[in-house]
Amino acid sequence: MLPIKIKQLEILLNDFELISKTVLTQLQITQKLLTNNCIDELYMEFNENEIIIDRLEMKIREEVVFTIFTFNPLAADLRRIIAYQDSTTNLERIGDQLLNIVNLLRKVDVSNSYFQKECKQLLAMLDLVNQMVRDTLIAFKTEDTELAYQVIKEDKQVNQLFYNLNNNLELVLIEKKFNDNDLKSIFPLGYINQNLERIGDAATNIAEAVVYLTEGKDIRHKII
Repeated sequence: MLPIKIKQLEILLNDFELISKTVLTQLQITQKLLTNNCIDELYMEFNENEIIIDRLEMKIREEVVFTIFTFNPLAADLRRIIAYQDSTTNLERIGDQLLNIVNLLRKVDVSNSYFQKECKQLLAMLDLVNQMVRDTLIAFKTEDTELAYQVIKEDKQVNQLFYNLNNNLELVLIEKKFNDNDLKSIFPLGYINQNLERIGDAATNIAEAVVYLTEGKDIRHKII
């Protein structure tokens, strides 16, 4: 029979893996809705998953507090527990950013020519942050510090895509006049862009938690 402390850490691990898989599913749903936002079943699945994410975030937070105060873990275990907490918080943030995007997509005409033109950059950005989230979760599970540092470096690419699209939108709005329908499709592009950039930040935060877990170093706000 496993000691109670080890069982408690396994509970944390299982819940963390579940919230990780659910967030990855949300990313896949968002990718589909970005090209076809008329699939009601996807919205229903997304909303159900959002409830799961919120409940798991609360459950993991309570488990972390219980584990620390009950077992007074040693340094290595304490780092792991804190890494679970930090990473869970960032996964919940990713879920919130995706919720913002999906709520915007409900109201957008994705067939609008201006939306379609700029959407190519959004899809490229979504592909990148999707891969960052996947890689950072693999790095967390396998304690792969090298992969974690790679994710941190990739955040620069996300930032560059963010600035490029913002600049494009500013130029388009300055150079042309649009009707109301066009504007309803153009303005959400900027908000979606902003939320994708924040997902990149959250993935980077998880990668930094991996470095803290494996090396005991706090590299937040440091240039890599």
